Amino acid sequence: MAFVPHPLDSPRSSLQLEPVPLNDGGQGVVTRLIGPQDVVYKEYLKSAGTVNGQALADLVEFGAGLPRDDQERLFSSCAWPIARVVEGNRAVGFLMPEVPDDFHDLIQGRPRLVELQFLLFPQKRAWQDLRLPDLRGRIQLVRRFAELVDFLHGHQYVIGDVSARNLLWSAQEPYKVHILDCDGFRRLGAESVLKQAHSPDWEDPLEPPTGPDLDTDRYKLAMLIGRILARNAYVRPGGELPLLAGLPDDLAGRVRSTFARAASPAGTRPSAREWVRAIEGREWIAVSRPPVRPRPGADASSPPKQRSSQPTLPRITGRTPFPAPPPVAERKWIPVSPPGAIPRPAGETRAARPVPQARTTQPSNMVRVSEPVPVPVGGIGLGGKVVASATYAEQRASIAAKITDEQITLLLDGLDHAAGVLPVKQAARLIAEPEDRTRLLIGEARKLLDVDGISVLMLKDGDRMLDLNIALVAEQFLEDEE
Repeated sequence: MAFVPHPLDSPRSSLQLEPVPLNDGGQGVVTRLIGPQDVVYKEYLKSAGTVNGQALADLVEFGAGLPRDDQERLFSSCAWPIARVVEGNRAVGFLMPEVPDDFHDLIQGRPRLVELQFLLFPQKRAWQDLRLPDLRGRIQLVRRFAELVDFLHGHQYVIGDVSARNLLWSAQEPYKVHILDCDGFRRLGAESVLKQAHSPDWEDPLEPPTGPDLDTDRYKLAMLIGRILARNAYVRPGGELPLLAGLPDDLAGRVRSTFARAASPAGTRPSAREWVRAIEGREWIAVSRPPVRPRPGADASSPPKQRSSQPTLPRITGRTPFPAPPPVAERKWIPVSPPGAIPRPAGETRAARPVPQARTTQPSNMVRVSEPVPVPVGGIGLGGKVVASATYAEQRASIAAKITDEQITLLLDGLDHAAGVLPVKQAARLIAEPEDRTRLLIGEARKLLDVDGISVLMLKDGDRMLDLNIALVAEQFLEDEE
């Protein structure tokens, strides 16, 4: 597809970026822009694959063309692209609003994103300072998630990938929700920016061969609501739903029946709006409806008609939910958690913040599949240190995992050398296993490495890439060893 410029495109060379990235993952590196607006830039890694520039422009155009109230709702609850970033005749990334401070809290003494995963397990020592919602708060949160999905589905947007890491919630009332990786969304019947990602333990068994659709989202929404109200990361429609004690009987009955219906064939699963009504206690007459299919013609993939005037970059300051940012001295902490992140001292300006000694991930550091990954020789690497730690010994003693310590060591050393991101094909070579079995063994490795239910190892990009949070691994396994 030929490259088509967009009025909201920003040249890569025009961006003034802070020196240290906020975060990096399997698809890109996120860095804050220097300036008064809370805007960040996500630059795609070369390993992420071919970027569909037109699909990215469509996401930008959709947000820019919404009525003001809907636009504010979108940008306050979604990390939505507000401008493509281009280099020459290709899109290399996009700008988006920074995650609001409401979705950060102190975890292990450091400011971090408050991810869904903290709602799915009993509170652990590692995050005992996090303010968890009571049962009433959990009910508010599942309603907010259902309302957000209903809003997106109302505009015919498919979320696709749902995980315990890309959904956020505020740790104080009134409870709010936020979703990351919105460049993975696609309009029903249209193409996505990148190949659709899939998170382990969130798969839809009836997902069509063409990829996720609205019905897939409905199944995952049921999992999301059931897991929050059961405080159980593994319940699925069709199985038992052991809800938390104290849930009102009438609400528990509606949740269980709606959850059970999500195990039905595609086309009969409860919509997000049905979930909202079930949580609110309003009557809903369940009807059989055919699966939602893309309509023929341009309507299926094109955004709604936009304003006739030339679009302008959506404002990130002004009216709620993007009020003018307060003086920097009033910010309590850096609203991100890169390795080594530290609170911002009072009175210090954003541009003058000391640069922490953090490892950054650049596309040029990626390990190519054709290259062997060197492992430490004559010394102990990350893998050896982890396996030798007391925390790992406790994990190994209490968890049955079908992966050897040697394979754990090789995986961690390879991932450490590759800056935390490694193709599964290369991981298979490291541990001398077929690719299919390697994916199974990665699941076994997660049992040992995800201490207290906090995920540090994930499969991404259609299970093609392996992603390790190296900083969190060091905290979980090596902090007490030093």
